[in-house]
Amino acid sequence: MGVSTVIKQQICEQHQDYLKIVYHLGNKVMLLKQLWNYAKDLGLARNLNEFYIQIAKLEHYEIICKEPFTAYNKKTQLQMLVLRKHAIRFIECKQSSYNVASVPVSHSNERILVSIFKNCYIQSKILPRIQNENKTITFNSIVDMLDRDCSTILLNKNEGLGYLCQLASYQRFQKELSIAGIEYEIEKMRALHQKRLEGLKKGSASKRKGKGKLNSSSDTPLNEVIRDYDRRIDDVEVKFVSPKNYRMSCFSIDTMLNCNYYIAQIKSIKNKWHVTVLMFDIYNKQNAYKIAADIACLHHMLSRFLNIKSDFKLKIGVVCLDEAATKRVKADSETLVRDFVSKEVKGMRFVATLRDWGIDDEMQKQIDVQFVDYDITNQFMDGIKHMNLMRR
Repeated sequence: MGVSTVIKQQICEQHQDYLKIVYHLGNKVMLLKQLWNYAKDLGLARNLNEFYIQIAKLEHYEIICKEPFTAYNKKTQLQMLVLRKHAIRFIECKQSSYNVASVPVSHSNERILVSIFKNCYIQSKILPRIQNENKTITFNSIVDMLDRDCSTILLNKNEGLGYLCQLASYQRFQKELSIAGIEYEIEKMRALHQKRLEGLKKGSASKRKGKGKLNSSSDTPLNEVIRDYDRRIDDVEVKFVSPKNYRMSCFSIDTMLNCNYYIAQIKSIKNKWHVTVLMFDIYNKQNAYKIAADIACLHHMLSRFLNIKSDFKLKIGVVCLDEAATKRVKADSETLVRDFVSKEVKGMRFVATLRDWGIDDEMQKQIDVQFVDYDITNQFMDGIKHMNLMRR
């Protein structure tokens, strides 16, 4: 016989801090090791034994489930926690578990990898800052600091529209922001979201069996939106003459989130924006050209948001898997490249790519790029050395 809904509700209320942390900070999944770090810092458990008892209770009453953590073809001895439907229902305040979706099964492990990177940042940067301000570390204090930083760390894919609307409403940024530029971006994103909804409705309304209609890449919702703007704005046609200009002009907050790039902080110092962006290389496949091209797109996007386009500082943290991955990407960025026709040296790959994507030498002075890592291989993927939170 299953656990009654009343008992599940009581268990969720008793341990709601754990559920909030996993739901909001991990997008419904989290490594057991990282949750234990939160339990220590937030005072949710006095010791490891008490923590195990609490997690076992949540698992017994079907609030969470534990799964083995495997990534990058490496089997670890760590475990990950996944919220079950009643826990999601409790956090979202829904009347029934039928009104919520369960965490989908993924073969790429992208959700848990992003969760690991995000929580490494929160635990290494946000929690110490809260302590330095002599404040008690709580779930609300973490969220408040991320909100104060105008961070997108807690956002998931395709949730950029709400963030952009909120950014436009901040009084502290009104002098720097180009309201017309942001409103144009918001209108474009809303049109794109509407196209996606219409596509979903068409798909759900279809009653035909067999192979559906094959659409070309030019029939995507984004391209439909762009074609609409081409008809309405005279100079838009110039912006989309090449795939490169197309990407630069269409790069948005949603694009960032879909690429696992996150705004860590936005500060205004003497009417000058200082923006910090984290680029998570969760698959350990980034190369210097892709990073530089996306940084250029980020720069152009921020320029559209500001009144004074040249007056902001962009700090980029390229977050790699470990020290070896960091050295590889950094060495690739410093490789000398030659012109394809003249064979003359154009400079380092990273600098030359930025220049090719419309970031001249003066603009490059506004950009500071650091290659860093969270030592994820040693902390979370070495099953022999790190047998954390595993009972033998």
